[in-house]
Amino acid sequence: MSSGRIQQYPPAKVQAMIEEDGESIAIIDVREPWEYASDTGHVKGSLLIPMNQIPDSIEKIREIAREKKVGIICNSGHRSYYATSFLVDNRIENVFNIEGGIIKWLLSDLEVEYGDAEPSKSD
Repeated sequence: MSSGRIQQYPPAKVQAMIEEDGESIAIIDVREPWEYASDTGHVKGSLLIPMNQIPDSIEKIREIAREKKVGIICNSGHRSYYATSFLVDNRIENVFNIEGGIIKWLLSDLEVEYGDAEPSKSD
């Protein structure tokens, strides 16, 4: 899954970006709430917006992307790729897909946190 118009970064690069300037990056997890809260965990500080809520949350995401680079993550990288493509198609350019999703994040020995998501409100 590679496309010139969709930026993709491996988890280790994303973690380095967070460590360099965590205030300039936001992570949006597009998995379902039960996945986000499962034993795979989620990226610390990530915002849960399930895939089916992305269209209704586009203005919220656009607002975040005005201030920060936005990484999109899912379980394996497929849903997040399509969500990133949808956002780019809707002229949100400051977004990128996190290659391999939370699976590759964990296989890269990067830290996750556990627990339920804070309820997100669509705009």
